[in-house]
Amino acid sequence: MWIKNYIFLILVGAGSLVKAQISCLQCSTDDSGCDEGTLAPTSCPTPDDSCYSLTLSGGFILERGCLAALSPVEQTKCSDSTDRTCTVCLESGCNRARWHKCHQCSKSSNSMCAFHPNRVAFCRNFTTDDRCFAKVVGDEVIRGCQSDLDLSENQNPCDGNKYCLTCEGDSCNGADQDVLKTVTRCVQCKEGDFRCIDGTTTNSECDEREDRCYIKMWRDGELDRGCVKKLSQEEQARCNDESDRSCYSCFGRQCNSHRWLRCFHCAPGQNETCAEEQTNVALSYYCGSFDLGDRCFSKLVDFEVTRGCASDLGINVDPCEGVDTCVACSSDGCNSISEAYIKYAGHSKR
Repeated sequence: MWIKNYIFLILVGAGSLVKAQISCLQCSTDDSGCDEGTLAPTSCPTPDDSCYSLTLSGGFILERGCLAALSPVEQTKCSDSTDRTCTVCLESGCNRARWHKCHQCSKSSNSMCAFHPNRVAFCRNFTTDDRCFAKVVGDEVIRGCQSDLDLSENQNPCDGNKYCLTCEGDSCNGADQDVLKTVTRCVQCKEGDFRCIDGTTTNSECDEREDRCYIKMWRDGELDRGCVKKLSQEEQARCNDESDRSCYSCFGRQCNSHRWLRCFHCAPGQNETCAEEQTNVALSYYCGSFDLGDRCFSKLVDFEVTRGCASDLGINVDPCEGVDTCVACSSDGCNSISEAYIKYAGHSKR
């Protein structure tokens, strides 16, 4: 009996010495499905092997296989955890991860790089979250892989360069030079520039590639136009809040060129001359809210004249609704008419 038990223990021990067999994708770019990692893994002939992926021929060929099939020098290189030009993994079928590829060129060495890039290659270094980039630096156009740049952990290849794009997806960085140099342009001025009032100041590039344009009324009644991201965080929040109509923001080239309406403002008990034709420029000022379809109004109710902006009464409010003796108009200071003219306009409506 003890002999049988002894033989059993020997067999169990021998079984524990059997080395694990691993399966890997074994292919190259010439094989359909290799680049995508969709092929089925096959067994490696060497026990206790590992799987690898690496690029060859300047990034034009991706190769996947069993580590033991490589030369000792290549095995050492691939086993170096700091070398991202080759990846090694230990589980069956683990070497199917997508290896990013991007347009990689510079205009100075390849004139096609500016408008018709034609050199797509696998990134030199492997990272699971890699991105492609394209940027204009002076007269140069550069395209490549983010992982191939010497960047710190949280750095972006477009930091400090608004003529730059990053993207996810194979060869997504083919935007031509003109597209790369197309950034948000807004009217940027303050009221001291007389052309700022009517929005005819020439537009100029924002500091950021993608931005919104704004027209804003400061608390002191001064008009300001510009790029939203140039404002403080508090002011940005205000301009991006659609319910706050003291600032209007928009997307699109020079979309902030609209005129902010100025009207005469007065109400019963506030000004003794409110019923007269208005000639005092001090009583004409910007509406408190911005509305693309804003209007000034003058109306006579209960023998009292009121003047102001429709937008200050609320959103989409008709200041003359239900009132015959009322005139609404859409040009600066157009509600300067006298009480007599308001009455005349009311009679004309009847």
